[in-house]
Amino acid sequence: MPKKPVLTRLRYATAVVAATAMAGLAWTQVERRWPTVRHVDAHGVLPTGSAPVRVLHVSDLHLFPGQDFLVDFVRSLAELEFDFVVSTGDNFGSTRGLPMLRRAYEPLLGHPGAFVFGSNDYYSPQPKPWHSYLVGSRRHAFNRVSRTKPDLPWQELEAFFHNAGWVNLNNRAGHVQLEDGRTLALMGVDDPHIHRDRMPVPNADWNSPEALRIGLLHAPYQRVLNEFVHLGAQALFAGHTHGGQLRVPGVGAIVSNCDVPRSMVRGLHRWHTAEGAAVLNVSAGLGTSMYAPVRFACRPEVSLVTLHSA
Repeated sequence: MPKKPVLTRLRYATAVVAATAMAGLAWTQVERRWPTVRHVDAHGVLPTGSAPVRVLHVSDLHLFPGQDFLVDFVRSLAELEFDFVVSTGDNFGSTRGLPMLRRAYEPLLGHPGAFVFGSNDYYSPQPKPWHSYLVGSRRHAFNRVSRTKPDLPWQELEAFFHNAGWVNLNNRAGHVQLEDGRTLALMGVDDPHIHRDRMPVPNADWNSPEALRIGLLHAPYQRVLNEFVHLGAQALFAGHTHGGQLRVPGVGAIVSNCDVPRSMVRGLHRWHTAEGAAVLNVSAGLGTSMYAPVRFACRPEVSLVTLHSA
């Protein structure tokens, strides 16, 4: 029986697979430069009859030289209508990211805002193969950074936000007043991914019966989400996951990079405990590590989350 047709078919199939793989790899570079705004409505958060609160959620810029397209995109967000800005960390992609971050955030600083940091606000990303993102160890990441001193200008970024009136929620409680006079009660923690989180003591604003209680954290670990719900949070905002960064169409994220279910690494959810529930928005973020500059089926994003009454 002739073998040549079989060999030809095998070569053809190999070529198709190789071409598909190359096309997919090329698309990861297109997609990571194609940011979008995800509009989300969260009902049942505010008291009946309350006017909506629009929250612009920015996360995981990972800015490094050559990403001016992300700087321009963040600046363009000032054209949207929103009441409040939250930044949930991992702003830096290199030690040279501070001027880019100042330029990116500058048009948003006229609005009330609050922020927490992630590991990549303190520690530079380390060289590694891009595919290691799929099999990385959370414990390894913590051990690595815990043995070094921060090398990123986090204090300068903190001062930049503080001077604009944004509220530092790294293991702190605070509040902001919206333009319509309403007060938002806020609490946040430093990055749980590297065990910098310490839940703050609720303040008077948080304990007010009329409060809208919002919690911020970078990495959405279950132990922290549970504690926020225990303390009465109504809406939670997190980043860190990159939405999985590499998603399989029809399947979703391959990894979460923390301990929430893979189905919850992007988008709006409700986080339930035995004591209650809170709305949870997990941003897929805008950037990537310079050592893993790929996205597939997971466009870079910011979220515009509108909180409504029932």
